Amino acid sequence: MSAQAVWGNVGRALSECTAALFPRLELGSGSVTAPRTLLELLRRAGGSQQAGTAAVGADGLVLAVPKKKVSHQKRRQKLYGPGKKQLQMVHHLGKCPSCGHYKRLNTLCMYCVGEIRHIWKVYTQTKPAEPPQEQDLSELDKRILYPGREETEYMKKLKKKDYLEKRMRTLPVDDKGK
Repeated sequence: MSAQAVWGNVGRALSECTAALFPRLELGSGSVTAPRTLLELLRRAGGSQQAGTAAVGADGLVLAVPKKKVSHQKRRQKLYGPGKKQLQMVHHLGKCPSCGHYKRLNTLCMYCVGEIRHIWKVYTQTKPAEPPQEQDLSELDKRILYPGREETEYMKKLKKKDYLEKRMRTLPVDDKGK
């Protein structure tokens, strides 16, 4: 089949689809036509979401979509241009009464929260219990039954979580200057 025949078939299919989606409404004598609302057409078509109907609101109005991508410069001008949108200095800092690190007022000290989380993890962590049918098995039987259970170096590294960045510790308060 030649390329012209393919494009001819595509053109016919597109014209049939547009005729089915956008019929004209006959008014009175038949000489005056007005387009139906888009919402009515979508309901009539079965409510199927197509690529061209993604920006249609619930009331049938076509929503605004930007024509071009906003450039890096314009986006940064909008974000950081006005003074209120810029990063503000933090003035409400205080000293944690338990550890002495700097923290924001009326909030928890992140150093203390980390310590409490570590203590909870150490004391509440329990090893998963083996199922009763596996308790009587020897190590040789376990290796035969579960040959792929041996941990690889990659899995050991994942469990260590060395790839995660740890949160910076808060600075301790120096009382030497007072």
